[in-house]
Amino acid sequence: MPAAVTPSDPQKQCVGANEFAVELRSGRNPVGAAIVLATNFLPTNQHVDVGVRAAFVDGVRYFAGIDYGDETYLFKRQDAVTHRATESDPLVQKHLLEPDQTIVTLNMGDDLAWFWSRVDLYLYTCNSPVGQSPWRVSSVSVRLSPYWFSIFAVVAEILILYVWIGFALRKQDHTLASFLRALNPAQVSAGPDGKGSLSTFQTLAFSLSVAALITLLLLQTGTLVDLSGSILTLLGISGIGATIAKGTDSQRNTLSADNRAWLLRRGWIPMAKTVVDPSNATWRDFFTTDGVFDVYRYQSFIFGLVVIGGLIAAGVNQLSTFVVPNTILGIVGLSQVVYIGGKLVTPTNISDLNAAIAGLRTDEQKLKAAAVAKKQGQVASLAEAIPLIGQDVYDEYRQKARDVAAIFSDATGIIIADASLEPVII
Repeated sequence: MPAAVTPSDPQKQCVGANEFAVELRSGRNPVGAAIVLATNFLPTNQHVDVGVRAAFVDGVRYFAGIDYGDETYLFKRQDAVTHRATESDPLVQKHLLEPDQTIVTLNMGDDLAWFWSRVDLYLYTCNSPVGQSPWRVSSVSVRLSPYWFSIFAVVAEILILYVWIGFALRKQDHTLASFLRALNPAQVSAGPDGKGSLSTFQTLAFSLSVAALITLLLLQTGTLVDLSGSILTLLGISGIGATIAKGTDSQRNTLSADNRAWLLRRGWIPMAKTVVDPSNATWRDFFTTDGVFDVYRYQSFIFGLVVIGGLIAAGVNQLSTFVVPNTILGIVGLSQVVYIGGKLVTPTNISDLNAAIAGLRTDEQKLKAAAVAKKQGQVASLAEAIPLIGQDVYDEYRQKARDVAAIFSDATGIIIADASLEPVII
């Protein structure tokens, strides 16, 4: 009677831990099909698809091993899973594999990777019966990307980028304590008025989040990825909102050119442009308009955080396919529109001040014109002009100048000397 043939057991490997050098590294066994990778690095602590340009055969199982040069490692059976490639697999979509070829999904622990060390990855199948040498052996040189070290590197990068912003905006008289206080997000994103700008904060937060995910993907896979249309839309909404808000603030919180020139000639403001101090900016500025709680700003802030959380939860592998629901995009966009619209329609102290100064300038011109008309010639001094225009008219102008100076001091904090209130007649 012929001996019974023992069927092969695909759950067992044909290479022992002490046989790596002979069975795999030596090249004594037939060479298998080429290995293809969708990335430049193999990330650890997650499942990674590796393609083999060989037709998928039911019952044929692939096993895996790593050669560090001075050390080797054989994957456990459950950490190397073989399946058929389909049209939906990224390797097929990138034209690295054909449908019905073979994909081996590897699950590597983070302890397998050092600092992006280069290793030789082996994929092999076993002969029948079990215990004989590998039937086919394929190998490729690749770098392993450590998962947790990549995470720490990205966190360090974002911290450095953020601290660098604070360093670039620092004042010369900063101490370490004041510099650390200046890292408050409200101060970093302060607008031209010295208050925290919600739109600038959102643009900064979105930019840092996307930069972190792109960097993490680069460290883990060695490749860059396209950004989805939703991410670009988010960046566009926040960026355009920040730009319009900045222009609105500049228009509403800046003296007109004529008024500024008039104030400069009278010494009400210094010739050098005053640098806005953002040290008084607080988180409160993100949620209030002129000191009053603004529900639309709060809504925009909350949904911005929700979107950033969803983006981070989706992970690096979905940057090109991440989709923000249109309703969320609509809410974020509507909040920006209402926020900027509120800026446009809300009166400000500077608006009132511009109108008051313009009125005072007009009155000054009337005084000068009246004095010249009364004398029928150029007036030499204010003392000569007062009898010509009348003491009551002069006193009325002085009272109006005091009122304008009070509004000016309230808006700017600059105290105006009484001598600077006199009209210029010459």
